[in-house]
Amino acid sequence: MNSRILVIDDDATILKMMELVLKSAGFSVSTSTSGRHGLDTYGRGSDFDLVITDYRMPELSGLEVLEEILERRSDAKVIVVSGFGGIDTALEAINRGAIDFLRKPYAPTDLREAVESAIKGEERLSPVATVCKEFSQQDINGFNFELSEELVDEHTGNLTYIFEIQRGQDSPRYVKVILPAYAQELIKAFIDADEVPFGARFYQALCEQKMAQYLRENGSIPSSASILIDDLEKFEQDWINSMMTVSLAPLSADSA
Repeated sequence: MNSRILVIDDDATILKMMELVLKSAGFSVSTSTSGRHGLDTYGRGSDFDLVITDYRMPELSGLEVLEEILERRSDAKVIVVSGFGGIDTALEAINRGAIDFLRKPYAPTDLREAVESAIKGEERLSPVATVCKEFSQQDINGFNFELSEELVDEHTGNLTYIFEIQRGQDSPRYVKVILPAYAQELIKAFIDADEVPFGARFYQALCEQKMAQYLRENGSIPSSASILIDDLEKFEQDWINSMMTVSLAPLSADSA
């Protein structure tokens, strides 16, 4: 019998994306567009092996949904997803009983792996390590890095993400990854959309991956202490395509 999953998210597009990904992986999926409706669907929990809930929703938040589900069934498995907040938000979800945490945007493979691990009862990492993995790129050629600051130029629209990078016991250094406004427009043109999915978090994730790619390929911090994304090269295109694969699926399904 296929594992049964309840997905709760007030964004209908994201909800459809998740449903398509999980159904394609062989899971039986039910969806709800609000925390309250999700709880009504969940009932006492006997019909579901796993719940995935968005963190930020009107009426009932993801944490309130999590607490109510655990009240009804103490051994329930719940994954919380969010494109908002920082590591404190993720730790709070884990500390309140979530089995895992995913930060939007995530690739379809990340979603499938998290679901499969949760259903099998596997611990991908300890709770704190799980969260830290979502917010920090670990051990890339011996470098650890995390986002230190995000700057938005109100006049030009340029985005600058400043990362703190440390190798071993060396003093931390700071590197800027700059995404100019014209590069943001290139991305929108590439995906043929007026806005990118997940908003600013999409751009942040792209810059994180660009930072990781540089460290992976060069094994050093850039001498200029900055990286400029001024064109969509193969790396950027491949990453964007991986993020958009599921986003475009509902459109393909509707047009079929």
